[in-house]
Amino acid sequence: MREKRKDARMPYGFLLDRDVSKAVALFPKKRTKTIADIGLPQDATDAMIVKAAWERQLTIVTGNGRDFVRAFNQFLRQTTRKDCHEMRGLVVLPNGYERQKRLLQHVERSLSFEGEKLTWARIADEDYYVRVKRLGVEIRPFERCFFCRKNLAN
Repeated sequence: MREKRKDARMPYGFLLDRDVSKAVALFPKKRTKTIADIGLPQDATDAMIVKAAWERQLTIVTGNGRDFVRAFNQFLRQTTRKDCHEMRGLVVLPNGYERQKRLLQHVERSLSFEGEKLTWARIADEDYYVRVKRLGVEIRPFERCFFCRKNLAN
C-alpha cells in the first residue's frame, strides 16, 4: 500500500484544463473549476495551471497528459524543506465529449491500484496519475518529494 502524505484527507476538487472544459458537467459541480473560473487566461501555460492547481489543492483534469506529467515533475523539483510541491493528482481523459461522458459514467468502479480500491479523494491525497481509456483505466503514483520520502522512512 502506498503511504499517505501527512496532510491527507483534505477536501478534494478538480481543475479542468481548457481542452476538456466541456466535461465540467461530468464532475461534481461544487468540487469542479475550469481555468476561467480561477482567473487564468485561456492561453495559460501548463506550468501556470500546475501552480494554480497546487495553490488551490485541486486535481488537474486534461486531455494533454504527457505535457502535464512533465510540468508536474518540473514543479516537484522546486520543493524545499519547508515548501513541498507534491500535487493532488492528474486525470487524463480521451478526446471528445461523448466519449468522455460514456467512459466517466463508470470510471469510479475501475479505480484501484495494486488491488486496493481508490476514491477520487484518495487519488488526490496520494497524488496518482489516472488515464481514462476506452479499455480501462491506467493508474500509477507520482514520485514523492524528497523530503516527504525521507520523513516517511523515519
